[in-house]
Amino acid sequence: MLGKGSGSEDLSHLPPEQRRKRLQAKIQDIGRHLQKELDEKEALTKMKDVYQKSPQMGDPSSVEPRLAEICENIDRLRLEAQKFEGWLAEEEGRLPVKSDPPRKQSGPYGTKNSSSCGQDRESPDGSYTEDQNLEMQQRSQSNEMADKFEDEEPLPAISTCKVLYPFEGQTEGTMSVSEGELLHMIEEDKGDGWTRVRRNDEEEGYVPTSYIQVFLDNSGQDS
Repeated sequence: MLGKGSGSEDLSHLPPEQRRKRLQAKIQDIGRHLQKELDEKEALTKMKDVYQKSPQMGDPSSVEPRLAEICENIDRLRLEAQKFEGWLAEEEGRLPVKSDPPRKQSGPYGTKNSSSCGQDRESPDGSYTEDQNLEMQQRSQSNEMADKFEDEEPLPAISTCKVLYPFEGQTEGTMSVSEGELLHMIEEDKGDGWTRVRRNDEEEGYVPTSYIQVFLDNSGQDS
């Protein structure tokens, strides 16, 4: 489905605008696959719980192989998303060092809790904090994000969104969120992979667009 080789995987052979659009489409495609895996994991987890409470319904261990496979897929997709978001940030001039693309940050697949169902929904950011390229990216992003908050009037909420899984806002301008939390979206993704949200009309910041589900109206329900 998603390659992990070399060559033109980062689409660097394309013209800038075309590369940016292709990277955005790739990130959206990964997000759809990730949500499908998360939904299936949730369903299987509920089934396993039913089997554990009512053994006559089925064997809990029968769903464990598929659960482990889904956990690996989720980890892999999150690594893929991080990688393509890094290339997109590079294309839009966020990375200060163009000669050292952030493809190194992806690392070999499966190195981060590749089969750990208990931890697969944690924010993947911790696995990248030692990567200097991503740190430079985060610092560049945080500076730009922080600038946007200075001397501006509070933006009105344009929609509602739900957090799909936790995110630790470790840089200035980002905001930590918890899974299942409902937030107000006050600025759409401008193509850089980040969405600006607000909590309780007080705290606001940026979160990865792939970490949230945006509702079409402002009531927290899909239209």
